[in-house]
Amino acid sequence: MEPQISDFLVVGSGLAGLTFALRAANRGDVIVLTKAEIQESNTNWAQGGIAAAVSDADSWELHEEDTLIAGAGLCDREAVRFLVKEAPAAIEWLISLGARFDKESDGDLALGREGGHNRNRIVHFQDRTGWEVERAMIAAVRSHPRIQIYEHAFVTSLLTKDGTCVGASARIEGLGQRKFFARSTMLATGGCGKMYQHSTNPSVATGDGIALSLQVGARVENMEFMQFHPTTLYHPQMRSFLISEAVRGAGGTLRNHLGRRFMYDYDPRLELAPRDVVARSIEAEMKKLETWCVYLDISHKPAADIQHEFPTIWERLRTIDLEIEKEWIPVVPAQHYSCGGVVTDLRGQTSIPGLFAAGEVSCTGVHGANRLASNSLLEALVFSSTAADASECGEVEPVCDPIAEPKSIAESDSIRIRRSMQKTMTNEVGIVRTNDGLAKADRQLVQLLEDYDSHAPSPFSTHPLETHNLLLAAQTVVRGAARRKVNIGLHFNSDNPA
Repeated sequence: MEPQISDFLVVGSGLAGLTFALRAANRGDVIVLTKAEIQESNTNWAQGGIAAAVSDADSWELHEEDTLIAGAGLCDREAVRFLVKEAPAAIEWLISLGARFDKESDGDLALGREGGHNRNRIVHFQDRTGWEVERAMIAAVRSHPRIQIYEHAFVTSLLTKDGTCVGASARIEGLGQRKFFARSTMLATGGCGKMYQHSTNPSVATGDGIALSLQVGARVENMEFMQFHPTTLYHPQMRSFLISEAVRGAGGTLRNHLGRRFMYDYDPRLELAPRDVVARSIEAEMKKLETWCVYLDISHKPAADIQHEFPTIWERLRTIDLEIEKEWIPVVPAQHYSCGGVVTDLRGQTSIPGLFAAGEVSCTGVHGANRLASNSLLEALVFSSTAADASECGEVEPVCDPIAEPKSIAESDSIRIRRSMQKTMTNEVGIVRTNDGLAKADRQLVQLLEDYDSHAPSPFSTHPLETHNLLLAAQTVVRGAARRKVNIGLHFNSDNPA
């Protein structure tokens, strides 16, 4: 089959990928490959909002300070400053595309507050900001004449020529395997939460971009900084349903099963401490009292206010007969966000010429050892925009070095291997780690990769290839954690010196 050639190629359809596509389309033709339907991404699931210093009581300097504090000293200061300075313009651009955000009665943006922020600076649309942003972006992308979208297109390999990325090979539903060549390729594949048993991520978050990058030798760093969201619903029917940090920002308090507000024992910032602190505090409280969850209490607020501010959470919890204006919400931490990824500079350029990365798959340096709440959508916006400006366009020769397409195995074997990996990562590489646990996890991942390779090839299926990608990404998490001998941010090893 004849290869497809374009100026720009985008892998992924979350905020980072679609922002790059729209910006790059001003200069050339763009092809977007997404492995499911276009709206299936972590962006679509983001509840809280986008951090930006847009009020008179705030400044980029204060936003920068909060970001650096949350990152525990490991942030790239230049990247952070660039991010926070660009934030107001990023919000204005989204509004120009038709994104709606909540406003006060005087017409100003209504700004929420979340953990780690010392000002109200969260621009939001109810409790489904990501859904609204993705809606506006998809409408803009679908109407652009220079953007072509392939859904159900699973990228199996990046294409290189003499060390430069020249595109990607993808399996497209109904069309089969096809090669796509472009002068610049943007990797915007999102996170890898499905390496854990419990994650707030959608099913598409399988570390594909990390695995693709490793296969071509791109630098991947800081994967040990895996963020666990402190408050996800504890319930057998909705175990990973996120209870937004904005609930705590609106006055929600954390209580143990005795009704005591336990954050007084752990941090003077209480429920508005950074996520790593709150998640470890919850886990410590659960272990101390030998309980399976803690509780989030927002019942002191008027019911009308709760329903107005958090309509999605209100309705979802109603389906399990939980009335949050009267009852406490049972919550536990769950994997939420990967702060590491494919290393890029301020232009989104990876260590491989022609290959750019943005969004959760990337490591720009802005998050350091712990991402500040609501900086994720902002990072995706800002760095995909600079990447679109910096990327090259023009003719590319449809020639690449030989590639070895990954092997698919039987789905039943893939399911078994994935479940074993998820159990290992949850038990040994969670919020609190140990030297023995990390060594055990490394051995088990090696065995699971050998197990995968030992099976005979089967007809193409996305699940096994995603499982293989998750295994490769999980290894980077485990080995990064084993190398880091100091506890900082999201990495906490109980065997490390205090």
